[in-house]
Amino acid sequence: MAGFEINFRSRVQGPISSGRMARDAAAYSHDVASAIADSAKDTWLNNLHGSIRHQTPYYTTKIDKRELTPTRYEVHDHGVLYGPWLESGEYTPRTRFPGYFSRQRAEAEVQRKRGNISRKILRRYRSSGRLI
Repeated sequence: MAGFEINFRSRVQGPISSGRMARDAAAYSHDVASAIADSAKDTWLNNLHGSIRHQTPYYTTKIDKRELTPTRYEVHDHGVLYGPWLESGEYTPRTRFPGYFSRQRAEAEVQRKRGNISRKILRRYRSSGRLI
């Protein structure tokens, strides 16, 4: 029976084989999640500053972001006791205060902006030769 044999050697190198691509993708995901959390925090604070007539810094200094996983953040008010009242006027029948809904408005705004935030970071990564 006729046949032939082919032998060859190859060496794989580049961003996939070196693991650079996976590291860059993980770094990109982390940067996007962090930027979105920063945007949410800033928007929440801006909403509060626009709503509260008599500013006291205590509540606004408690609003912060916390990393839960490398790609997941929580923006919170450290459980300030009157936080729910500021947000939704939880005790409206007694106080007639409707609430600011600043967190909910910030969440909705960041939902709209998250695509632009991620594209901006992707452009930065691509311009530096990462995630091409």
